[in-house]
Amino acid sequence: MNTSTNATAGPSRIIPRKSARPFVSADSRPSEPDGIFRVVLITSGSVASIKAPDIAAALSQSGDIALQIVATKSSTHFCNQQTVDAAVKKSFGISESDEVPEDFGVRVWTDEDEWSDWKKVGEPILHIELRRWADLVVIAPCSANTLAKIAGGLCDNLATSLLRALSPSTPVIVCPAMNTHMYQHKFTAKHLRILQEQLEYLILGPQGGGILACGDEGPGKMTDWREIVFTMENFASMHKHKINQSVLSAVPHHHHQPRPEPARSATPNSGPGSSSGIGSSNGSNTNDVERPKTPPTPGLRTSDILPLPAQLQDLNLSESDNQKQKGSNTPQKDEGYVRPERTGAKQASLAHWKNLQNESYWQNRWWAGM
Repeated sequence: MNTSTNATAGPSRIIPRKSARPFVSADSRPSEPDGIFRVVLITSGSVASIKAPDIAAALSQSGDIALQIVATKSSTHFCNQQTVDAAVKKSFGISESDEVPEDFGVRVWTDEDEWSDWKKVGEPILHIELRRWADLVVIAPCSANTLAKIAGGLCDNLATSLLRALSPSTPVIVCPAMNTHMYQHKFTAKHLRILQEQLEYLILGPQGGGILACGDEGPGKMTDWREIVFTMENFASMHKHKINQSVLSAVPHHHHQPRPEPARSATPNSGPGSSSGIGSSNGSNTNDVERPKTPPTPGLRTSDILPLPAQLQDLNLSESDNQKQKGSNTPQKDEGYVRPERTGAKQASLAHWKNLQNESYWQNRWWAGM
């Protein structure tokens, strides 16, 4: 979602732009912080990949989050360049007949892109450039197959090669999504333990119950895509707070001034009758309906399970979401993402996310603010 090949910060960043090909991290990631938080979203072969375009559309509305999508071959049945383009255009109120820049939108990278842009030794290699670019990697959804590959250290596609090459200092969030019986398989407990304890990834979800796409009922549904977006935004807030701390510590005290928020520029086709938002939920917020809890990981003691951050546990869902989480077979309309009020990382996000791991873990991570 860069405004140009060379990323710029602030008001000049108007609409999301696809990265140039071949992709070179240095072309879109300045050597100095520019206020942009860069996220790579990996989608794998779960039906829940159908929600990836919604995630892309929601993040496209943010002025300080850039996104790249890496799609496995199986996930392209549900998420591909066409579906993402359509979702992002819709979020900006752009119809199919409206003209937009050729590079408008979010790039979706596939296995074929890994080598199609590479011709000789010395030219950029996509999975290496993406890992250099990323501030955060989110795997949503993470299928049983991809989970097993990551736990085993395999790197036979773009997504797993990126993860294998990733710096240990880059946080990774894993959002499992699979059939209930796959989730309850003994291998799943083993693989999740490896990701948590050895790779130190954060596990978000799955939901504790409901009707799956295959018709089975039970745990395995991916965490609601709105919560995943909210999580990314919280990491972006912590990232911004960390940068601001670094800047302030390098400036004499009497020079400290509040950093103004970047001005939001008009989006394409703005004006009467056009939409620049994601849409809003028509369902009434309900505080009395409890969100399904993250189910215990098969084979792990309850005390070993990492809880969802309190900020996510308290997130209000629309009436339609509550119906779906109760296991209703009635199809519900997806009303889109309503961005909650952004809370400063200094006041909220760090405290919530710190609960996910022990103190020594956080002291060695950039988002801890240490």
